[in-house]
Amino acid sequence: MEKTEKKMSLQKQKKQELVNSLVKDFSEAASIYLLDFQKITVAQDNALRMNLRKKGIAYRASKNRLIKEAFKKANISGLDSYLKGATSIMLGSAEDPMLPAREVVEFHKANPDILTAKGISLDNSSLNGSELENLAKMPGKTEILGQVVSLMLSPGANLIALIKGPGGKIAGQIKALEERLETA
Repeated sequence: MEKTEKKMSLQKQKKQELVNSLVKDFSEAASIYLLDFQKITVAQDNALRMNLRKKGIAYRASKNRLIKEAFKKANISGLDSYLKGATSIMLGSAEDPMLPAREVVEFHKANPDILTAKGISLDNSSLNGSELENLAKMPGKTEILGQVVSLMLSPGANLIALIKGPGGKIAGQIKALEERLETA
């Protein structure tokens, strides 16, 4: 009887550690993607995991009950209804929360109907998995920052060009006049 109780206690402890790990991952993630991975083969899953690891994307499978408990502890709402069937989790970083969406869409090109999105949490808002393609089309943080910097610099560059243009012409005419006077 004691062995059974110890074994159950160890299982409970392991499950609690898994939940705590999920809570930590969820609190650090900028986006959470819940995916249905039922149709994926082991070879496809291994290839996907290796590719995601290279890009710094966290990906794991877990029991829905443990995910639900972790959502409750991490104060994440709106995704519980998507926790049916086989569920894997992909986490997006603050640097590029849309990167997992782009990776799933890319994976779908080679493997249609495998690894479908169930639900997505982005900035504490829950979205249906059908929004995955729209999210994949959105630019990343660095691209957006580049566009903002470009927009900020363009009026200044235009102003400098406007000032420099006539000023350059006047300077050229003064220089030509000076040269003429020196030769005369």
